[in-house]
Amino acid sequence: MGDEENAVVKFVEGKRFGEWVIAKKLDEGGFGHVYKVPVQVESIKRPGEVAALKAEPNSVEGGSAIKLEIAILRAINENGEKPHIPKVFHAAKHRKYCYMVMTLLGENLKSLKLNCPKELMSPNTWSRIGVQCLYSVKLVHDYGYVHRDIKPNNFVMGYHQDFERARIVHILDFGLARSYATFVSFRDDLWSLYYVLIELHCGLPWQTARDKAKVETMKMNISDKHLVQNFPPELRDIVPYLRTLDCYQRPNYRFLISANMFYDGLVALMKRLGTKPSDPYDWETKEQVEIVLKNTKPAPWENAEQFFKSDPVNIHAPPLQNVEVSETT
Repeated sequence: MGDEENAVVKFVEGKRFGEWVIAKKLDEGGFGHVYKVPVQVESIKRPGEVAALKAEPNSVEGGSAIKLEIAILRAINENGEKPHIPKVFHAAKHRKYCYMVMTLLGENLKSLKLNCPKELMSPNTWSRIGVQCLYSVKLVHDYGYVHRDIKPNNFVMGYHQDFERARIVHILDFGLARSYATFVSFRDDLWSLYYVLIELHCGLPWQTARDKAKVETMKMNISDKHLVQNFPPELRDIVPYLRTLDCYQRPNYRFLISANMFYDGLVALMKRLGTKPSDPYDWETKEQVEIVLKNTKPAPWENAEQFFKSDPVNIHAPPLQNVEVSETT
């Protein structure tokens, strides 16, 4: 596999990986594909379960990112009980590629947004999505990692037939993630999440620009006032707060409601709009939601005040020095 084209990992339908079998291709990236993999009929441990298989070649320049992703997902959600984080069921390294079998999920926020009227989500929808995204980012931070690739494509709803996860946002793609250290900051993820919410609500000022140099210039020169001018007032004060942080400070995800910061700002917006967690999202029908709610209990994000108050990694501690993430599977 000398070049990128030859390095792409592809599997045929019916190929088996332990108790999992390739059913069909779901997605493809630069070096690998994602497949739907039902468990084999004769499986006793997981009868009828369906998952996703993701693979990357070992020949990728700089090494396969999937090994890092496996290590982080296992560190955060080894028992599979963490909401918003996929579970790794199985992972292995072969001579030419690495792969993992993980929770099967649904559509990402970018795709869902493009299918909404005017390609924008309603505040009723994105305010709840925002709380879930913030919850997932804090989960990652609570284990000492910075994601470093926060964007709509990397937030994914649950698989529609998986009632426990169907209405839950999941954070994906940890290939660029690093342990909290001098060169990466929790703050960076929250800046990116703020941009995600603006994109879902009204679009970013530079998203139609095609020239990279122009995009960079716009990002560098845009004023805070211009950036938030079409954003709900409950969330406008987040920008000046984020500007006060340096890489040695862990962001406060929860401020006084009067300060209109991230979590409380989103909750305040939901209250003003009269939005309830059980309301249909823009892409759902009332009937679809009723079916899911009959088979599930309220999700943790719906009452997350104590979660956002918690600080398991010590908010005032300086970053760790010279930390490396193990890439073993």
